[in-house]
Amino acid sequence: MKVSFIYLPHPFLKQPDAQAPLGLLYLATVARRRHSVNVLNLSSKTVKDSIECLEYADIFGITATCLEVPQANEFAKLIKEKFEGSKVIIGGPGTIAGEYINFKYVDSICRGEAEGILKEILSDAEKNDLKKIYIGKPGSIENIEPSRDMLDFQGGNIFAFNKQHRNGQSTILSTSRGCPYNCAYCAAPNLGYGKVRYRSPKSVAAEVKGVIKDFGITQFRISDDMFTSSRKRVFEICDELGSLDIAWRISTRVKPADEELFRAMYDAGCVEVSFGVESFDDDVLKILNKNTTAKDNINALEVANKVGMTTRVLFMIRTPGQNKQTVARNIHWLERVPYDIICCTTFVPLPGSDIWASPRDYGIDIIDRNLSHYNFYFFDANGEVELNDVISFRDRDTSEVNAETAYFKEYLKSTGKLNKG
Repeated sequence: MKVSFIYLPHPFLKQPDAQAPLGLLYLATVARRRHSVNVLNLSSKTVKDSIECLEYADIFGITATCLEVPQANEFAKLIKEKFEGSKVIIGGPGTIAGEYINFKYVDSICRGEAEGILKEILSDAEKNDLKKIYIGKPGSIENIEPSRDMLDFQGGNIFAFNKQHRNGQSTILSTSRGCPYNCAYCAAPNLGYGKVRYRSPKSVAAEVKGVIKDFGITQFRISDDMFTSSRKRVFEICDELGSLDIAWRISTRVKPADEELFRAMYDAGCVEVSFGVESFDDDVLKILNKNTTAKDNINALEVANKVGMTTRVLFMIRTPGQNKQTVARNIHWLERVPYDIICCTTFVPLPGSDIWASPRDYGIDIIDRNLSHYNFYFFDANGEVELNDVISFRDRDTSEVNAETAYFKEYLKSTGKLNKG
């Protein structure tokens, strides 16, 4: 069979081709053992151009997040109109929103990790006996590597301010899956991916060496949900990567964060860190079940700055728990802590999260569950975005919260540090 894996257009991103579709490259490694496979990164194309460039495949596999599911469903419709005999399978974290989407044009839905069940799915497709739902279970992530050779372009600039720490392209790398925490706004604990699983530091280093040898790439974004979830393992990875003369970036929580740990990462090539700060208001952090405090946020930013890392602050506004002091507290600390760039989104409840399931426990009502109305970005490729009201606050005037949010956005714009896409 001919199998095409599709990474959808991303018109809401200013640099949509900054990173490769890692999950699809893993699936390509599995599928190509028996089938003719290609991976189509359509991230920087329009939907119209994407459909026009498609060639026939027996199976089209689309990955989507929750907020991309409506687009994925429409894309499936267009595929069916162009190729009558093709089958469309959708996977990725967005499948948890299935009960809120009528997947009329989708033949199968794969929930959870697909690598272990993909062989069964493709075998059923060959027999014209696809099931509507497949459930993938967590498996080993040690010995499978992504099929990067299926992409002509591995990835663009991944660092703040478009800085090039090494010459050439970049690529994305995974050293673990999962997060040991259970933030109230996050759907990951209910996506069927299991607990945190780690690759050995030696296998990580072997993959990096292979990328350097095969592609000449020495800039990496590590995509782990929480790279520092095992302090001991971080030191081991740094020992493996330190001699390779690479530059890399991580995302992680603000704990643990101490100078010894971050110095080891910086010395091994970690030049940038994105911290899940979310807020400097302890009331907000508590209701979001972050298990962190404003003091933890401050410490992490100071430590990373001290060792020389570029720091991204990942932030949310208009969250459950926002009170009349929240914006002032956020501005107070953003005026005082060291950071280089801030990526702020407005809160929307994600299917699969605890807030989605029990919004009243968090002081809100969800007034609109149509995911096509959901957007948490302030900007897209065309400029500022009009945000839709999909929640209301039970103990506050929602319009007052929205006004505070607009004020905070204007403050962030005035700093010159707001990431606009």
